[in-house]
Order: sequence, then structure tokens, then C-alpha cells
Amino acid sequence: MGMDKVDQALGILHVLPSLFPSSSAAPKKLGHASEALVHVLQEKEDPNDYRKRPLSCPVLILSTSNCLLAVGDVPITMLPKDKVTVAYYYTLHLTYPRCVATLLSVIQTEVLLDTIHERDLTPSFKKSMADWKVFVGK
Repeated sequence: MGMDKVDQALGILHVLPSLFPSSSAAPKKLGHASEALVHVLQEKEDPNDYRKRPLSCPVLILSTSNCLLAVGDVPITMLPKDKVTVAYYYTLHLTYPRCVATLLSVIQTEVLLDTIHERDLTPSFKKSMADWKVFVGK
């Protein structure tokens, strides 16, 4: 309630790994698994600190109107702040971090409607898919 689209999208991204948990925990230095999905560099953070992160996962650096998407310490693209998305993993063929692999596999199959490789049919993915089908009434 009362949140703009960017805050709503970031809120959803933060909670998604809890809804579709993977069997691997996030590295302790990372904290919450949502940090493997996306990290939003806050105004008070040093922009160089994102290079010290334990995973080479996407980072959003926000300004008042734009975002810079970087993977590791490599800037990838600039985009309008209101276009925050998770499809960059899929688009850039990034390996899913284990702590959010189940979530990203569910997004790949259910949102992007892409098939999943047989080796990625993990028990946690199968459980999440069963829970998802019960949730949507299939």
C-alpha cells in the first residue's frame, strides 16, 4: 500500500526466494537469499563495495531515475528505474546461484514458459512445482 512500482517490484524480489526456497543456503556474508537475486545499492553504500560480494550476481545501482545493472564488477546496461526485472539471468545466460536456483527455475518454466534441463529437476524444484500447482489449482 502506498508503494511506487519500483518499491513493489523490489519487495516482491526480496520475498520470492522464501516462497520458492532452494536446498542450498545463501553464503553467510550475503545474508538473505534475495541478495543473490538482486542487490540494490543504497545511497549510503560505497559503489565499490559491490565488487566485494561473495557471489557474482547482478547488482542494481539506483539513481533518482535510472538503474545501472552490473554483474560482478562489469557494468552491463543502464535502464529506467521503473523497469526492474529478473529476466536478466535468463537473457544473459547466467548460472543461477544455488540459494535462488529453485525460484529462478520456477520463473523460467512458469513465467518465461521455457523448458528446464533434466539435471535441474531437483527435489526442491519438484516440491515447489507441486506447491505451485496446488496454489493455482492445477
